[in-house]
Amino acid sequence: MNWKHFWDKQALAAEGAEQVGRIMEGKALEPHLMGAIAKHIREQLQLTATDKLLDVCCGNGKLSQLILPYCAEIVGVDFSEKLIAEAQQLNAHNIQFVLGDASTFSLNQRFDKTLLYFSFQYFETYAMGKQVIQNLLLHTHPGGHLLIGDICDKRKFFSYYHSPKKLWNWFKQKLTKRNDMGKFWHPNELLRICHELGVKATVIEQENWQPYAHYRFDVLIEK
Repeated sequence: MNWKHFWDKQALAAEGAEQVGRIMEGKALEPHLMGAIAKHIREQLQLTATDKLLDVCCGNGKLSQLILPYCAEIVGVDFSEKLIAEAQQLNAHNIQFVLGDASTFSLNQRFDKTLLYFSFQYFETYAMGKQVIQNLLLHTHPGGHLLIGDICDKRKFFSYYHSPKKLWNWFKQKLTKRNDMGKFWHPNELLRICHELGVKATVIEQENWQPYAHYRFDVLIEK
Protein backbone atom coordinates (compact mmCIF):
# COMPACT_ATOMS: atom_id res chain seq x y z
CA MET A 1 0.00 0.00 0.00
CA ASN A 2 1.33 3.42 -0.97
CA TRP A 3 0.46 5.23 2.25
CA LYS A 4 1.88 8.56 1.17
CA HIS A 5 -0.41 8.60 -1.86
CA PHE A 6 -3.31 7.45 0.33
CA TRP A 7 -2.91 10.27 2.88
CA ASP A 8 -2.18 12.96 0.28
CA LYS A 9 -5.51 12.02 -1.29
CA GLN A 10 -7.25 11.88 2.10
CA ALA A 11 -6.03 15.43 2.82
CA LEU A 12 -8.35 16.73 0.10
CA ALA A 13 -11.43 16.01 2.25
CA ALA A 14 -13.28 19.10 3.45
CA GLU A 15 -13.70 17.99 7.06
CA GLY A 16 -10.60 18.06 9.30
CA ALA A 17 -11.41 14.81 11.09
CA GLU A 18 -12.04 13.06 7.77
CA GLN A 19 -8.65 14.21 6.47
CA VAL A 20 -6.98 12.05 9.11
CA GLY A 21 -9.47 9.18 9.14
CA ARG A 22 -11.11 10.06 12.46
CA ILE A 23 -14.45 8.65 11.39
CA MET A 24 -17.03 6.63 13.30
CA GLU A 25 -19.98 5.00 11.53
CA GLY A 26 -19.42 7.21 8.50
CA LYS A 27 -19.33 10.48 10.47
CA ALA A 28 -16.45 12.66 11.65
CA LEU A 29 -15.73 12.45 15.37
CA GLU A 30 -17.44 15.20 17.35
CA PRO A 31 -15.19 18.03 18.60
CA HIS A 32 -15.98 17.24 22.25
CA LEU A 33 -14.76 13.68 21.73
CA MET A 34 -11.54 14.88 20.12
CA GLY A 35 -11.07 17.17 23.11
CA ALA A 36 -11.57 14.24 25.48
CA ILE A 37 -8.96 12.24 23.56
CA ALA A 38 -6.47 15.11 23.87
CA LYS A 39 -7.11 15.33 27.61
CA HIS A 40 -6.66 11.57 27.98
CA ILE A 41 -3.34 11.75 26.12
CA ARG A 42 -2.24 14.44 28.58
CA GLU A 43 -3.05 12.10 31.46
CA GLN A 44 -1.34 9.09 29.90
CA LEU A 45 1.85 11.02 29.11
CA GLN A 46 1.67 13.01 32.36
CA LEU A 47 2.20 16.18 30.37
CA THR A 48 3.23 19.27 32.30
CA ALA A 49 3.26 22.95 31.41
CA THR A 50 7.03 22.84 30.78
CA ASP A 51 7.12 19.74 28.55
CA LYS A 52 8.21 19.75 24.93
CA LEU A 53 6.15 17.21 22.98
CA LEU A 54 7.02 15.46 19.73
CA ASP A 55 3.89 14.41 17.81
CA VAL A 56 4.80 11.96 15.03
CA CYS A 57 2.29 11.16 12.28
CA CYS A 58 0.54 14.36 13.31
CA GLY A 59 -1.50 14.61 10.10
CA ASN A 60 -3.28 17.94 9.78
CA GLY A 61 -2.28 18.98 13.29
CA LYS A 62 -5.81 19.22 14.69
CA LEU A 63 -5.08 16.83 17.57
CA SER A 64 -1.70 18.50 18.21
CA GLN A 65 -3.49 21.82 18.56
CA LEU A 66 -5.88 20.35 21.14
CA ILE A 67 -2.97 18.97 23.17
CA LEU A 68 -0.97 22.23 23.06
CA PRO A 69 -2.65 23.84 26.13
CA TYR A 70 -1.26 21.00 28.25
CA CYS A 71 2.43 21.53 27.41
CA ALA A 72 4.94 24.22 26.52
CA GLU A 73 5.74 23.37 22.90
CA ILE A 74 4.92 20.83 20.19
CA VAL A 75 6.77 19.76 17.07
CA GLY A 76 4.62 17.72 14.69
CA VAL A 77 6.05 15.44 12.01
CA ASP A 78 4.23 13.80 9.09
CA PHE A 79 5.27 12.43 5.70
CA SER A 80 2.26 13.76 3.77
CA GLU A 81 3.09 17.10 2.20
CA LYS A 82 -0.59 17.95 1.86
CA LEU A 83 -1.44 17.15 5.48
CA ILE A 84 1.57 19.15 6.70
CA ALA A 85 0.40 22.04 4.52
CA GLU A 86 -3.00 21.83 6.25
CA ALA A 87 -1.31 21.78 9.66
CA GLN A 88 0.85 24.80 8.86
CA GLN A 89 -2.28 26.84 8.19
CA LEU A 90 -3.28 26.57 11.87
CA ASN A 91 -0.84 29.38 12.77
CA ALA A 92 -0.79 28.31 16.42
CA HIS A 93 1.84 29.66 18.80
CA ASN A 94 4.50 27.31 20.17
CA ILE A 95 3.75 24.64 17.60
CA GLN A 96 5.74 23.72 14.51
CA PHE A 97 5.03 21.20 11.76
CA VAL A 98 7.73 19.58 9.65
CA LEU A 99 7.79 17.06 6.83
CA GLY A 100 9.42 13.73 7.64
CA ASP A 101 9.11 9.95 7.60
CA ALA A 102 8.50 8.42 11.05
CA SER A 103 11.25 5.83 10.61
CA THR A 104 14.02 8.11 9.35
CA PHE A 105 13.41 11.77 10.28
CA SER A 106 16.06 13.54 12.35
CA LEU A 107 15.43 16.78 14.22
CA ASN A 108 18.75 16.87 16.12
CA GLN A 109 16.90 17.46 19.38
CA ARG A 110 15.17 15.48 22.11
CA PHE A 111 11.76 15.89 23.69
CA ASP A 112 10.32 15.31 27.15
CA LYS A 113 7.41 13.30 25.78
CA THR A 114 6.71 11.69 22.40
CA LEU A 115 3.39 10.70 20.82
CA LEU A 116 2.41 8.54 17.87
CA TYR A 117 -1.37 8.24 17.70
CA PHE A 118 -3.76 6.39 15.38
CA SER A 119 -1.00 5.51 12.93
CA PHE A 120 1.02 2.47 14.03
CA GLN A 121 -1.09 0.18 11.85
CA TYR A 122 0.51 1.74 8.76
CA PHE A 123 3.89 0.23 9.66
CA GLU A 124 3.09 -3.17 8.27
CA THR A 125 6.04 -5.31 9.31
CA TYR A 126 7.73 -6.08 12.61
CA ALA A 127 11.02 -4.64 11.35
CA MET A 128 9.38 -1.40 10.26
CA GLY A 129 7.55 -1.01 13.57
CA LYS A 130 10.79 -1.56 15.46
CA GLN A 131 12.61 1.00 13.31
CA VAL A 132 9.92 3.60 14.02
CA ILE A 133 9.97 3.03 17.78
CA GLN A 134 13.76 3.14 17.80
CA ASN A 135 13.74 6.47 15.96
CA LEU A 136 11.15 7.93 18.34
CA LEU A 137 13.23 6.84 21.32
CA LEU A 138 16.26 8.60 19.81
CA HIS A 139 14.22 11.82 19.95
CA THR A 140 13.07 11.29 23.56
CA HIS A 141 15.02 12.37 26.65
CA PRO A 142 16.20 9.64 29.03
CA GLY A 143 13.44 9.22 31.59
CA GLY A 144 10.86 10.46 29.09
CA HIS A 145 7.72 8.71 27.91
CA LEU A 146 6.53 7.59 24.50
CA LEU A 147 2.85 6.87 23.93
CA ILE A 148 1.79 4.79 20.93
CA GLY A 149 -1.96 5.10 20.88
CA ASP A 150 -4.92 3.62 19.03
CA ILE A 151 -3.13 0.50 17.77
CA CYS A 152 -5.24 -2.00 15.83
CA ASP A 153 -5.42 -5.13 18.01
CA LYS A 154 -4.84 -8.50 16.33
CA ARG A 155 -6.70 -10.18 19.20
CA LYS A 156 -9.81 -8.19 18.25
CA PHE A 157 -9.59 -8.53 14.47
CA PHE A 158 -13.13 -9.89 14.28
CA SER A 159 -14.47 -7.10 16.49
CA TYR A 160 -13.69 -4.80 13.58
CA TYR A 161 -14.34 -7.18 10.69
CA HIS A 162 -17.58 -8.32 12.28
CA SER A 163 -19.75 -8.90 9.21
CA PRO A 164 -19.49 -10.95 6.00
CA LYS A 165 -19.45 -7.72 3.99
CA LYS A 166 -16.51 -6.26 5.92
CA LEU A 167 -14.61 -9.54 5.72
CA TRP A 168 -15.22 -9.75 1.98
CA ASN A 169 -13.95 -6.17 1.52
CA TRP A 170 -10.86 -7.03 3.57
CA PHE A 171 -10.23 -10.11 1.43
CA LYS A 172 -10.54 -8.13 -1.81
CA GLN A 173 -8.22 -5.43 -0.49
CA LYS A 174 -5.65 -8.03 0.51
CA LEU A 175 -5.73 -9.52 -2.99
CA THR A 176 -5.15 -6.12 -4.59
CA LYS A 177 -2.66 -5.00 -1.91
CA ARG A 178 -4.85 -2.00 -1.11
CA ASN A 179 -5.80 -2.82 2.47
CA ASP A 180 -6.53 0.60 3.96
CA MET A 181 -6.48 -0.67 7.57
CA GLY A 182 -2.85 -1.73 7.54
CA LYS A 183 -1.52 -4.18 10.14
CA PHE A 184 -3.35 -5.45 13.19
CA TRP A 185 -0.64 -5.78 15.85
CA HIS A 186 -0.57 -8.21 18.75
CA PRO A 187 0.42 -6.48 22.03
CA ASN A 188 3.14 -9.08 22.51
CA GLU A 189 4.83 -7.82 19.36
CA LEU A 190 5.12 -4.34 20.86
CA LEU A 191 6.39 -5.79 24.14
CA ARG A 192 8.98 -7.84 22.27
CA ILE A 193 10.20 -4.81 20.30
CA CYS A 194 10.58 -2.78 23.48
CA HIS A 195 12.40 -5.65 25.20
CA GLU A 196 14.84 -5.82 22.28
CA LEU A 197 15.37 -2.05 22.49
CA GLY A 198 15.94 -2.20 26.26
CA VAL A 199 12.96 -0.10 27.35
CA LYS A 200 9.95 -0.81 29.55
CA ALA A 201 6.52 -0.97 27.94
CA THR A 202 3.03 -1.23 29.39
CA VAL A 203 0.02 -2.36 27.35
CA ILE A 204 -3.08 -0.26 28.12
CA GLU A 205 -6.57 -1.45 27.27
CA GLN A 206 -8.70 1.45 26.10
CA GLU A 207 -11.63 2.73 28.13
CA ASN A 208 -15.13 2.14 26.79
CA TRP A 209 -15.81 5.82 26.05
CA GLN A 210 -12.98 5.90 23.50
CA PRO A 211 -14.41 5.65 19.98
CA TYR A 212 -12.33 2.70 18.80
CA ALA A 213 -11.95 0.83 22.10
CA HIS A 214 -13.59 -2.29 20.72
CA TYR A 215 -10.57 -3.07 18.53
CA ARG A 216 -7.66 -0.90 19.61
CA PHE A 217 -5.14 -0.58 22.47
CA ASP A 218 -2.35 1.74 23.63
CA VAL A 219 1.26 1.17 24.68
CA LEU A 220 3.18 3.46 27.05
CA ILE A 221 6.96 3.20 26.81
CA GLU A 222 9.40 4.50 29.41
CA LYS A 223 12.87 5.33 28.18
